[in-house]
Amino acid sequence: MAEEQNQGHRDLVHELGTSIKAIEGAYKEEGRELKLLLEEARHEAAKHEPNGVKLKALLADANEMARTISLLDPVWVGVQRVAKMLGFL
Repeated sequence: MAEEQNQGHRDLVHELGTSIKAIEGAYKEEGRELKLLLEEARHEAAKHEPNGVKLKALLADANEMARTISLLDPVWVGVQRVAKMLGFL
């Protein structure tokens, strides 16, 4: 049981690392806070005995933040296009 849980945490650490790299590639400024939150979750999951409550809270916050970014991304791209057309960027 403990070994299965440890393997689950190792898998979570790996997946969080993959998510952080994807965020760095796709989002710069917008993803900075999300990246920091995922790094904190990865650090917590990598502990010998991670705090499950803290880890769940971090992942729930990251989930909500990722949803917000994904919903607002098309709007942000549109704003940037208009700003470029008007010569602001």
